[in-house]
Amino acid sequence: SDDDTDNKSIFSKIWDRYSFEGQKKRIVLGERLFRSAQYRASDPRWFQEARIPYEFRARHAMITMHVWFLHKRLLADRVDPHLALLVQEELFDILWNDTRARIRAEGVNELTVNKHLKDAQQLTFLHCTHYDHAFQEFADDDPKRFEEIAGVIWTYVMNKDEEVHSDQLKRLAMYVEYQYVNLLQGVPDSYFWEGRIPWGDIPEFGSMKDNDGKELEEMGGVPGLEVLPEPWMKTLTDAGQPYYWNTDTDKTTWKKPI
Repeated sequence: SDDDTDNKSIFSKIWDRYSFEGQKKRIVLGERLFRSAQYRASDPRWFQEARIPYEFRARHAMITMHVWFLHKRLLADRVDPHLALLVQEELFDILWNDTRARIRAEGVNELTVNKHLKDAQQLTFLHCTHYDHAFQEFADDDPKRFEEIAGVIWTYVMNKDEEVHSDQLKRLAMYVEYQYVNLLQGVPDSYFWEGRIPWGDIPEFGSMKDNDGKELEEMGGVPGLEVLPEPWMKTLTDAGQPYYWNTDTDKTTWKKPI
């Protein structure tokens, strides 16, 4: 019953946190959830059709956005709220480890890695807090909430680019609105607790218009962006060295899949 879940015994809570089985369960789920967020946030369409800059800050903001969706679902969990909080801790620990690896991959001096990580953490918390503000403060004011979400995307994903297209911001804001409802109400508990997230479709970014109403020209190649065959994803070792992971089979390889 719900009461049993809310009043989980002290022994059960200690078991969840300190036992080998409890730790393994939350580490595995935290890893699956993070990899799901990372896979969606790394989709090449964000950086091609959606024209999000392919640079560290924007890529990190896309990962943050998808981790925030998972964070909100974990906070709202009614299956096992205590374990959900432990999984949330694990999810952010994995995010910080991944962020550190991405910082190293940028080739920064090893002595400055922790400083860069603290900067990224501060930005991440501000980003998440601004989403919280938009959905809490304007829960009953759809136009104002939408405007606020677009502002969050402009600030963190587009890095306050004055040349950004309103059409682009609107489509990204609609995605955030949809995904928030999807994670909180659409994804079944049985899927979520296995780390399987049906994210749904990425928005259609074709026929986007500039701020004068003219259709944008088609994007060329994006420097540095690797487009891999599905279901492969590029990921990093702790040292920042790239390798490739098959999200279906869990197979990994140093060689780029063709």
